[in-house]
Amino acid sequence: MIKIHQIQLTKNQIDAVNAGEKVAAFDAKNTLSLFGMPSQFKTEWFNDFFDVAFEVDTDDLNSAFEWTNLWNNQPAVDVIGDRNHSSSVGDVFELNGEFFLCAAFGFEQLTSLTSDMSRLKSLEAILDAKVAA
Repeated sequence: MIKIHQIQLTKNQIDAVNAGEKVAAFDAKNTLSLFGMPSQFKTEWFNDFFDVAFEVDTDDLNSAFEWTNLWNNQPAVDVIGDRNHSSSVGDVFELNGEFFLCAAFGFEQLTSLTSDMSRLKSLEAILDAKVAA
């Protein structure tokens, strides 16, 4: 199972961008959409701006991209929410606890995000064990 995370702007954020205001989520989306390079990715953006958009019944990143970009295997795709868009450069794909940026050509692993999320899960497990004890 692959989860696809996207920056999904709210109506208020879109209105603010159209009014010429600076919107951090929009800036992050543009940076990732234009460059699609892991060096441009900031880990804090993941928690601040990304939401799960799709859950795809596959362990193959390329198939997950194809099925949520061309929409040629809809039974394998669970759509989460109502502000999603077809998969594209800048989206983050999560597979088995590892995170991959959809780049201009293929996928690039986001090692810092994978490491941070792994540490967070470990801390949550420790806290859960202490609460249960």
